[in-house]
Amino acid sequence: MTEPDADFIIIGSGPAGVSAALPLIAAGRRVLMLDSGDDAGSQEESRSVRVLGSNLESLRTDDGSSPKLQTPAARGILEPFRHQSGITGDGFIPIGSLARGGLSNIWGAQISYLDAEDIADWPIDIASLQRSYEHVAKRIGISRNADVTTGANGEPVLPLGATAAHVLHRHQAAKPADKSFRLFPAVNAILSDARSGRAACDLRGDCLYGCPSGAIYNSRQDLLPLRKSPHFRLLDNMRAVSLTRNAGWTVGTADGSFFSAPRIILAAGVLGTAALLADLLPIDEQGLRLLNSPTLAIPLLSPARLLRSPTATHSLAQLGLSLRYGDGASDYVTGAIYEVGSLPAQSFINRMPLGRKAGRAAFEMIASSLLVATIYYPGNQSRSYIGRDATTKKALTIRGGFAEGFDIRAEALKKTLRREWKRLGLIQLPGASLAEPGIDAHFAGTLPMGASGPFGSSSDGELNRHPGLHIVDGSILPDLSSKYVTMTIMANADRIAHRLAETEANSAL
Repeated sequence: MTEPDADFIIIGSGPAGVSAALPLIAAGRRVLMLDSGDDAGSQEESRSVRVLGSNLESLRTDDGSSPKLQTPAARGILEPFRHQSGITGDGFIPIGSLARGGLSNIWGAQISYLDAEDIADWPIDIASLQRSYEHVAKRIGISRNADVTTGANGEPVLPLGATAAHVLHRHQAAKPADKSFRLFPAVNAILSDARSGRAACDLRGDCLYGCPSGAIYNSRQDLLPLRKSPHFRLLDNMRAVSLTRNAGWTVGTADGSFFSAPRIILAAGVLGTAALLADLLPIDEQGLRLLNSPTLAIPLLSPARLLRSPTATHSLAQLGLSLRYGDGASDYVTGAIYEVGSLPAQSFINRMPLGRKAGRAAFEMIASSLLVATIYYPGNQSRSYIGRDATTKKALTIRGGFAEGFDIRAEALKKTLRREWKRLGLIQLPGASLAEPGIDAHFAGTLPMGASGPFGSSSDGELNRHPGLHIVDGSILPDLSSKYVTMTIMANADRIAHRLAETEANSAL
């Protein structure tokens, strides 16, 4: 009998994968992590290359996607998945990553926490999730520019941008037109104080192009302590392509290698995990349900801030917002407001009804007074499915769409928001747009915890009908609220790994 390669094989080195690995390693379990990427990256590139690209591609390319997906760093992270995953989109932009660290390389880093009402239908209790939130928060570092955790003098430790601070002051001075509207300093996974191997944010403001100081959390950082453990092994350039059940499980990789373990933990991301499981699941003509958050982008101008000097800060979300639009528990939207000054200028200049030279001059004049709000609806407002490609019958295609009546609800919400913008002294500019489904990679719900049948999983993420095959990424979240989901994915992976470490005996191999 062939000896297993580890007690657990984890597929994927993104936020879910490392969050699952750490508790297992701490419990003395042997973990083998298979990573599609490697450690080669842009660490040695100059700032100009990171911002403009080695061939100035950031000045030429504009496919209409989110500005954060148009940076040279983001394109380098996302392109391999587009070419190698075998997943295409029909009214849907499939976003995934095969790089080390996965989508944490392009994570906006905003932090949200679910509450008891958010997980009322989940097969877990809020106390266990909160314990794991605390584990993850302590590990990754979260800035203190939050409304609930301010510095000793009452001011945020990381400064808000001047325009964001002006808008927040207006909000605090006048009651909202809608009582449910909340505006607050955003909480981000970015260091305000240095820690081992990571410098504090230096307020340079080009966060979307990669953070050379390590102030913004990236799951690559967690691989450093993991690799110091004798119980952990990481193999690069090992893209998993098959799963076979025998006495345990065997993973086949693209280079023809095979690895076995009693238990497999899938952390390849919702789309990557679906692709890997496609041959094990009875996907019919309708396809596998996929939740994603419909996303609105709204450009705003603060006339009071015209021609004022910007404040040095990071270019992650400055403010967070939430607003109810119905009576249901999940009938609320959340969002973030960014200052535009440090976002890729070209994507805004391209949308101005001016020539390039005049557009750039106009942008430079008003940039410090521009804001962009991104608004997320909950996943129940989407109607997307992963199915077999009709032509090849092998590759996967995601059909994207919105829930019935979504357009009416979206217009009603924009009308409510316009009243709030007016109260905050903001002018909504032309160009507000609803993004094509998938664009912001808020995915979940393909294999939900607590669901019966072949597409459901247990509270420990074990896929129904496939004992020993666990999933810890967003695939198993039973629903998708409008809140930012990455922190919850990490906490749930941490919770499951603690459960497995407690219940699974060490194989003592």
